[in-house]
Amino acid sequence: MKTILSILLALVLAATLGLVVGPGLVKAAQAVSHTTWYVVEGGAGAQDGRDWASAFPTIQEAIDAAGSGDTIMVAAGVYHAFVVEGKPNISMISTEGATVTAANLITPLPVVGNAWVMAAVYESQNVNIEGISFDGTGVSGKPVAVGIAYVDSTGKITGLTVENIIATNLGAGVAIIGHVGTSTVEIIGATISNNGGLGQGAGIYVCGGSTLKAHCNKIVDNTNLGVLNDGGKTVDATGNWWGDKSGPSHQTNPLGMGNGVFGDVDFKPWLGAGEIVLQTVFTWGIVDAKAAADAEVEVEGNATVAVAPYGYNLGGSPPTDLALLGKYFNVYVPDTRQVNEVEIRLYYTDAEVEGLDETSLRLFWLNGNEWEPFSDTGVNTASTDDGYSGYMWAKTTATTVLSVGDSQLNIDIDGGGESPSNPPTPWCPATVAAASGTNAAKKLDTLREFRDEVLLRRSPGATFVSFYYRNSPPIADFISRHEVLKTVVRMGLVDPIVAILNWSHDLWSQRAP
Repeated sequence: MKTILSILLALVLAATLGLVVGPGLVKAAQAVSHTTWYVVEGGAGAQDGRDWASAFPTIQEAIDAAGSGDTIMVAAGVYHAFVVEGKPNISMISTEGATVTAANLITPLPVVGNAWVMAAVYESQNVNIEGISFDGTGVSGKPVAVGIAYVDSTGKITGLTVENIIATNLGAGVAIIGHVGTSTVEIIGATISNNGGLGQGAGIYVCGGSTLKAHCNKIVDNTNLGVLNDGGKTVDATGNWWGDKSGPSHQTNPLGMGNGVFGDVDFKPWLGAGEIVLQTVFTWGIVDAKAAADAEVEVEGNATVAVAPYGYNLGGSPPTDLALLGKYFNVYVPDTRQVNEVEIRLYYTDAEVEGLDETSLRLFWLNGNEWEPFSDTGVNTASTDDGYSGYMWAKTTATTVLSVGDSQLNIDIDGGGESPSNPPTPWCPATVAAASGTNAAKKLDTLREFRDEVLLRRSPGATFVSFYYRNSPPIADFISRHEVLKTVVRMGLVDPIVAILNWSHDLWSQRAP
């Protein structure tokens, strides 16, 4: 009864308010609501079975009409360049294949001077560009050319392509520039390729004390460099694909064959493959990443989700008496403030869990240098129609150890479980300990690191490790009972191998400074 009376009272108050304040205040109240504007190549009219009667013919006209909090939806088509200046909280989104192919001459930009820019965000906060691709084929040949430039601005670039921008002097797919500390941008799930300059340039150029985060992107085949940090703050470029499983070319990664990086750029760890799944979920949805990582992510709420395989162990050791499956992947949710729950699933086959107790399977996350189980995790052993034997699951909510609702999730994940009987321990510590005396722990750490970062990332090495696990326990037991053999193994095998690995550590280790 109280509920009904409350509703009636609210209706009476609303009606009274409308009579008292008049149309002027009502119009002002309506003005603060968010508006969605539409853009279609060629202007208003019917397209794809829909009525675009109120659509703008250009992105720029929609930007000029938009206010704070508005969204601009861009239909499939080819569009001219655009500029966002002094407009906060604007999102430009295409889910249908919109492409920008032209550029505006912007004069002058901080640091770089006059530049031809395809999308310029100038003195604006929280401006997001999603799904709109940029093809700079027609822009190439300009002295200074940029695909997307954030100038004294903040925002996100999500799920788009920037390619084919080659300037005669300075060229960049994305440039984060401005006065000291005024630009902060995050790039997620983008493909940035074949950009740069004949003089200087990169796929991504950062300068002027700006801040960049770049995760789950494909940064490949750019001339000069993939990322050039020319006076920006430390660039967080972890978890990207650089075009080769060895990672980007850099002095701290001498074996890297991928697109290079220069300056203060944190690129470790990197993705071991370019199979990245990006999806935006509204209210509820499942991100299907089975083809990329044998994984699914179910989201209750609103979020952008990126899933990508690492393809190698990031360096962590599994808990005692547990074995990891080696199906390492990353789940990245940059904003969880509108998320109630995230459930992560990792699917497996019988062959992948052979020798493990299937009922003990669960998901682990990398906490620093160690893998630990999620606080809410388990296994579903029912076979699926698409050939899996089951899946491990883990949930994150507001009350779990890894929680949603704070800011973001950026989790490195693998599955694992228990062996029903005496699982072989990596590098057979009994063997090394028996032969190595008081320094056994340090030697084991070196051998484990080499196993995870070199052997397991290559097919012959993985085959050797598997053979070693199967055959080393009886050998270790035999050595441990003969003092002479302990000395021979230590001096003739263990110590020389460890010495060589320590000496060459910076050449093969991802953790090298």
